[in-house]
Amino acid sequence: MPTREPDCSCGRGPSVAQGKWYGVRSYLHLFYEDCTGASPDWDGDGSSPHGAWAPLIWKVSLSTGTLFLLMGAAALAAGSLVPPKLEGIGEEEFMVLDVQAVRYNHALGTCRLVGMALCAAAGMLGAV
Repeated sequence: MPTREPDCSCGRGPSVAQGKWYGVRSYLHLFYEDCTGASPDWDGDGSSPHGAWAPLIWKVSLSTGTLFLLMGAAALAAGSLVPPKLEGIGEEEFMVLDVQAVRYNHALGTCRLVGMALCAAAGMLGAV
C-alpha cells in the first residue's frame, strides 16, 4: 500500500516525518516551501486566480508602451528639430509658391502629430 505524505500545513512538511527532525532544513522549510493547498486564494492545481495571462499582458503592454514612447519621441524630434523650408519665394508683388516645400512642411507637421499620438498611446499603455 503506498504511503501518503503529510499535507503541507505550517507545522508539517516532507522534512518532518514520523517525529524526526533533519537539522536546519526542518526549520527553514516552514518559510521556503510552497503551501499552495493552504491558501484560499489559489486553486488546488497551483495556478493563480488571475491565470497565466496576467504576467504576459503586463510584459506585452510594457514593452509595447516603451516602443511607442521611443518611436513617438523620435517622430517628435524629427518634426520639431528639422527646420522647415520657405514656401513662398519672391517679393510682395511677385510671389512664387514652392509646392515641394509645402509638402515638406506638411510632412514635418504630420511627424509632430504622429509623435504626440504615439506618446499618448505609450502613456495609456503605461497606465494599464
